[in-house]
Amino acid sequence: MNTSGSASIKEVFEKQKKQALKQRLTTAEERIALLQKLKAALPGIQDKIIEALAKDVSKPTFETHYMEYAGLFGVIDLTCANLAKWMEPEVRASAIDPNATVEIRPEARGVVLVIGPWNVPFLLAIEPMVAALAAGNTVIIKPSELTPHTSRLIAEFIPTVFPPEIVSVVEGGVEETGELLKLPFDHIFFTGSPKVGKVVMEAASKNLTTVTLELGGKSPCFVDETADIDRAAEAIMHKKTINGGQICISPDYILVHKSKEKELIGAFKKYIDQFYYSTGSFEGDDMSHIINQRNYDRLKGLYDDAIANGAKVAFGGTFHEEDIQIEPTILTNVSYDSKIMQEEIFGPLLPVIPYEKLDEAIDHVNKNSKPLALYVFSQNENTVETVISNTSSGGVTVNEGMLHVFDPSLPFGGINGSGMGVYHGIYGFRELSHLKPIYKASNGPLDESLHPPFAAKMKEASEPVLS
Repeated sequence: MNTSGSASIKEVFEKQKKQALKQRLTTAEERIALLQKLKAALPGIQDKIIEALAKDVSKPTFETHYMEYAGLFGVIDLTCANLAKWMEPEVRASAIDPNATVEIRPEARGVVLVIGPWNVPFLLAIEPMVAALAAGNTVIIKPSELTPHTSRLIAEFIPTVFPPEIVSVVEGGVEETGELLKLPFDHIFFTGSPKVGKVVMEAASKNLTTVTLELGGKSPCFVDETADIDRAAEAIMHKKTINGGQICISPDYILVHKSKEKELIGAFKKYIDQFYYSTGSFEGDDMSHIINQRNYDRLKGLYDDAIANGAKVAFGGTFHEEDIQIEPTILTNVSYDSKIMQEEIFGPLLPVIPYEKLDEAIDHVNKNSKPLALYVFSQNENTVETVISNTSSGGVTVNEGMLHVFDPSLPFGGINGSGMGVYHGIYGFRELSHLKPIYKASNGPLDESLHPPFAAKMKEASEPVLS
């Protein structure tokens, strides 16, 4: 069901509220059937997903395939294979009465609002929905208005798979999102910027609605003097150029030991020349454009400010105004006071900052908001452990990029400024469930030791215990 306008939004919310009482009682088999129906329907819209993302952000076909489409099958298969086990209550003896039993039962939260982002607009609207349905919830999806063709595709696709009382889609912009946030949802799952995340959290607080916030931040890369430089360069530049650098876990800046700075920049240049300039000029068709003019202007502003503050261009620095596209750019001599070091870049600009002592680099990371991801390139286990133990981040990948997020067996989420709550696999199921404790008392005599009168009992309780 596609809807907009406060009256329609409230109507679909009320229908889902009623359905949620039934949905929470569904069996694993019934929930799996919903997810299998989704899986069976996905191949029919593969070409439409590719077309929509090409129109919205000029995303290359192959990138759309593996970022937005192919991974969903693994998500659904993993969930279906394990859902019955995930739904089983945990039963054990009570810690206060060995004859009693306790149970922890995963219970659906109710009606879940999924607010999707613009950078990975199909996957990151549908994947949280999978977790929510697996946990027995109903779902309202609000796709990003900044990717209108993908939003329209989701709005047209979902009603072919699910009845509106189980999953509905609300299209629109700030007004529609505002109307949704006024409603007493049982949980809100938001993926987007920290700035908007604060708005979502504030709105949720008025109804004491629980939230999952998948945000972002300035994800650093440490490259020490023992690192395999060619490997580090390939991993970093590959992950930096995916989606035109517009990914919340994209490497945001490099902290490299000063003895390896020139070698690393040379390796970056080698990678970029091989994959984006193999014909002698920039092959822009293989890299997504910036989402819109506003974000393009923001990135140009970060670049100009860095240059004004003394930064040098190692390579790149070419901006295509007509296509709102930026060629991969490495900046050196970047001041920590530059705007590019103060906010998440979210584009193909990459500052490289040398350090002499590892502690200095760690101190810089710790002075700022906790990042969503952190990367370490080193062959020295002590260095790796020092960085991991002395920093705080949503997750870490060592000697590669993003793999802690790609592995579906690991929880994915941020901490403090980079988000709260986790999902993927069983962690998504638990995040979208309430873990309800149940105490089943034994049939033995009731404990009357805490009943009145209290005076003599207080005197007795106050006497010292002699060993």
